[in-house]
Amino acid sequence: MKKKFVADEKIIQSKEFQKVSSFLSEKSFNGFTKEHLFIKRFIKKAWGQDIAALSNMSEALENLWRRELIDRNTAALQIQAITRMALHKSVRPYRASVYQTEKLGNYGYYLEHLNLILNCYQTINGDGYLTLNERITLHLKDQSEKQNNLHAPLLPHVRMRWSADQALIINSIRGFDRNNGTTHHNDLADAWVSTMHSDYRHSTGLFQTEVMNCKSYSKEPRGCALAYLIYYMHDFAPEPAKSQWDLFKRHMKVTKLGLSGFREYLPEYQGRWTPDSGPIIAGLGVAASGLALKTAAKLNDRSTYESLARVANPLLSICHATDRIPFLNIVGKLGSDLLASSIRLAAMSITNETDELKLSRPSASAY
Repeated sequence: MKKKFVADEKIIQSKEFQKVSSFLSEKSFNGFTKEHLFIKRFIKKAWGQDIAALSNMSEALENLWRRELIDRNTAALQIQAITRMALHKSVRPYRASVYQTEKLGNYGYYLEHLNLILNCYQTINGDGYLTLNERITLHLKDQSEKQNNLHAPLLPHVRMRWSADQALIINSIRGFDRNNGTTHHNDLADAWVSTMHSDYRHSTGLFQTEVMNCKSYSKEPRGCALAYLIYYMHDFAPEPAKSQWDLFKRHMKVTKLGLSGFREYLPEYQGRWTPDSGPIIAGLGVAASGLALKTAAKLNDRSTYESLARVANPLLSICHATDRIPFLNIVGKLGSDLLASSIRLAAMSITNETDELKLSRPSASAY
């Protein structure tokens, strides 16, 4: 049985665990604020980082429960809180509740994360959202299969389709299948991987970022996108994911003076930072390196995980230390807000024992 990447006691004592636990224990929720998410200081609608933070929380929560670091009652209450927030009017893209919305439409980005959350809810807490979970699963499957490139629309009136998001869409369908003994993702996953190999590969062999060629960087591999894509692809296509990870390290991992990180763009491409990438420092992407921690743990690549952590840990400690210091706290929020903390907690909580653990799941009436 493979070893855990981070010792149990270190996770429970971590600033990330404390921040997420504190947030989920708040008595009322009226939407994310600039104190929760760094991006809300600049973009009112949070660029989807609100639902992404919640989905990373749900992944971390399921992992912590499986590792028996939190008990079932705590896990049940916290996944209820996450789900309630994910369906809240300030987070959902629909005017009415999801239940009252007749057509789910082209909101693939929101729905992929919501579906992952509902999968975690069912695993921990039973079938209370099963009907909605199945509806979203079938909608995402249909939206994907209707496209010649097998990439579901992510936002209305936006042509751009990121390969990383399609990997999460398929992963979320696979999660529903895992919980319910269905096979909705099988044919879609096989066809998507084949299409990526045949039509959307860079000369390096890495998958390209965006398949509609809407952006100047569309055909380029991007660090934040690849770390995200490989992480979610691993559950439904482990061998292609491993191949992409090896290529990603070969072409985009950089180690200087004993410090490691991942590039956001290949050296020959002069790309700019975006809200997805975060800052790019000497070619290294903050998001690419942070997300790669999750991916390294998922693929059981201990040496890469530890080399990234040697850089990330002291930087994150500084971010948490300056979080409440006037003038410095804005910089601190970048590395310690709820999205960053949730991604980091999800990475810390991963153990490759996860799929081997056989924990009983409660019935719908258990809570």
